[in-house]
This record gives sequence, structure tokens and C-alpha cells, in this order.
Amino acid sequence: MTPQQLDVVRESYRSLGSDATSMATGFYERLFAADPSTRELFSDGPEIMAVKFIAELDAIVEAIASFDEFRSRVADLGARHAAYGVQVRHYRSVGEALVGSLAAHLGERWNGDLEAAWRRAYNLVAETMMSAQQTVQSRRPNPSPTLAQPRDGGASP
Repeated sequence: MTPQQLDVVRESYRSLGSDATSMATGFYERLFAADPSTRELFSDGPEIMAVKFIAELDAIVEAIASFDEFRSRVADLGARHAAYGVQVRHYRSVGEALVGSLAAHLGERWNGDLEAAWRRAYNLVAETMMSAQQTVQSRRPNPSPTLAQPRDGGASP
């Protein structure tokens, strides 16, 4: 991302102000409409989900200017999402829901440059999360069954 895109993302997010919670609620509505299977990933109600989403998005938007802080925070988020059952296929739906909700809530302020900046920011978040998720999943024991070896080390009958 360019420094200008970082600024545009941060400024546009801040401009949501108290509308950020409504934007988060709209995000979940769009996500569940686009991919109903994602609803199963959440155990909290919509109000709690919106508050959690905004808290995390606030932290990411602030951290994005410092790559090390950003990478650490987002990698941790990816690892947690792996444990929740998030699949790689969900990231596209999430990105579209986020961009759609931002566009709806930013209204006339939304334009091609702002969309490009948010898409680039989301892609950076998603790629970092998926990388962390892949690392977590590669460390899990292989669930495939193996043949049991005889206890005495000899050949089985």
C-alpha cells in the first residue's frame, strides 16, 4: 500500500464516527446474505459481533501504518480464525461484504480511489491472516489414520 492509501483508509474509517457500528452490522448482513455458511462460524448475537468487529477493525486501521505491529496483530487474528473454522474461501465473501458496507456508509465520499485503497488494505489483512492460518494448520497433527505397529516389533500374523 502507498502512504496515500494508508492515509485514505485511516481517514475514511475515522469519518464513520458513530456510524461504524451500523457499518459493522451492515457488514454481517451482507456477509450472511452472500455466504450463509458463514453464520455458523459465529456464536454471539449481532450486537456483540458488531462491537467486536469494530474493536478489531479500529486496532487494525491504527496498526496498519506500522508494519511490524500490523503483521503481529493480524497474524494472531488469522490464527484465532483458524480455530473458529474459517476457511480460505470465506475471505472473498468477507472482503466483498466489507467493501460493500463501507461504500454504503461512506456514501458520496466513496470513490474509485477509496475503493482501491480499502481493497488493497483488505487484501493485505486477508493474505496475512491466511498465511498465519496455514502455519497453524500445518502444525496440527495429521488426522489421517495410520496402521498400528505390533507391540513386539515383529511381523503381524
